Amino acid sequence: MTAAKPVLDVRELEVSVGATPVVRGVSFALAAGQRFGLVGESGSGKSLTALAIMGLTQAPVRATGGEVFLGDVDLLTLRRRQLDRIRGSRISMVYQDPGASLNPLMKVGSQLVEAIRLHTPVSRDAASRQAIELLGSVGVPHPSDRMRAYPHEFSGGMRQRVMIAMALACEPEVILCDEPTTALDVTTQARVISVIYKLCQDRGVAAVLITHDMGLAAGFCDDIAVMYAGQLMEVASTERLYAEPRHPYSRALMSATVDLEADVARALPAIAGQPPVPAEFGVGCPFAPRCPLAIEECVAGPVVPRRVGGSIVRCIRAEEPLPAEEASPIIGRVTADAHGGDHE
Repeated sequence: MTAAKPVLDVRELEVSVGATPVVRGVSFALAAGQRFGLVGESGSGKSLTALAIMGLTQAPVRATGGEVFLGDVDLLTLRRRQLDRIRGSRISMVYQDPGASLNPLMKVGSQLVEAIRLHTPVSRDAASRQAIELLGSVGVPHPSDRMRAYPHEFSGGMRQRVMIAMALACEPEVILCDEPTTALDVTTQARVISVIYKLCQDRGVAAVLITHDMGLAAGFCDDIAVMYAGQLMEVASTERLYAEPRHPYSRALMSATVDLEADVARALPAIAGQPPVPAEFGVGCPFAPRCPLAIEECVAGPVVPRRVGGSIVRCIRAEEPLPAEEASPIIGRVTADAHGGDHE
């Protein structure tokens, strides 16, 4: 989606569970400072994609094809010891549950210092000063005092800020955020996302936001990829995707998004049916059984991604206009506010 040399370039990534592919042909690239979204229903393969990029899959799950370039290095070709040197220093991850990611028996400051010294040859005092600065940069009040606190003494939102600080400890080029605000209230969610947004702007960190929340993605991302059944259905700029979604699945997701400015008495549309299980993936479009526009050609053979306007779409009917009855009130309006929120 950008002409600049990517800091992260994912090419035709395939992830399998045993012999069964669950992520198929995923490709996207990020430039420095770019904010990219992976959206879709639970089970669509978003988190598996992130874990494969980080080299954190465990048997029987493994990357079975494609390339993942961090700069000029293909992460999929590295041994574990080589990956350990890169994870945390050049590429980091913020997980969904900070409570499960922080050691409850160690003070927050000790965990941050340990992360810094693991990748940087600095003294403990220098690492401690850096950790205090990091906590302050992500909005933790009284950071020098909070260094001595244990994780359980932080609120959920503050624990997530600690995880962001830890992910940024060695100034990585890329940060992957896997549903980083799922367990947080709306106000705290906005604050955490604002912290990540500002860090991308100020430090040039490229970020991947993994979420099922289309509204959250609209307010954070420059570009969005809509994922379903382990494949990217549509990749476009945020403005283009919300103004003119091309894939029926993209349209369905946005129609099912709560819009507080719309008629609150309006029944919220639901997507009929269930996503397929990996063993049932066929050669055609995996969304066809749930798609109101599906025709015989949709399941007869492979559906390859193609450029339609400024979007890359995996759909043979992508050039057809959006039916008026399918349009959601959120479409065409969200883009006016997508980057206009308070990210200070």
